[in-house]
Amino acid sequence: MSTEEADAGTAAHGNADRETGTDTDTRDDTDGPADRAEAAKASRPKQRRMRDMALSMAVLLLPIGLFYLGWNWIAADRQVSVVDTGENYTTAASLGLTVIEPALSDDWKPISTDLKVEGEAVTLRTGWYSPEGHGLQLVQTTGPIADVNEGLTGTGTPVDAAGVTWSSYELSSGEAWTAELAGATVVMMAEPDGVDELPELAEGVVDAATG
Repeated sequence: MSTEEADAGTAAHGNADRETGTDTDTRDDTDGPADRAEAAKASRPKQRRMRDMALSMAVLLLPIGLFYLGWNWIAADRQVSVVDTGENYTTAASLGLTVIEPALSDDWKPISTDLKVEGEAVTLRTGWYSPEGHGLQLVQTTGPIADVNEGLTGTGTPVDAAGVTWSSYELSSGEAWTAELAGATVVMMAEPDGVDELPELAEGVVDAATG
């Protein structure tokens, strides 16, 4: 076979390959742009699900957060109704009770007052709202302490506060301290959360009684 015949055969073979669509230089297109696009599309639903879950959690948590912030604001700005104790104090003094007006800071608020007379016994009660937000009560009476609270029986447990030895009693409603001051029986009562503020109330009472 001559050189011209060989070249002609090669060219004819190449033309045949092109006509049949066969390429002798084949390539692996499995990782081409089309496949990567399909993979990206497959991952999108999962990303949307995660985003939807995050949005749902935000919707649920937002009202809770707003409620918490609102409650803190209300608690911090909470106001109490202050009462005028002057009339009952004056009346009690006119009935023979040595009235003690405790020397307390302005953070202590009188929130209730009650005066009761039974025979010769005069009992003056004043409810106090403490700086920590607890309720305490100061009772001054010329009668027996059992009439103040039925749990005040026996000698109690000695407690020293403000230079005075008080008798401490455990009550179902908290704790009470009693002492004789200025010719009257003084009873201080606190709810469980306010027991730690009894010493401060005691100091105000003793300062007023001895000052």
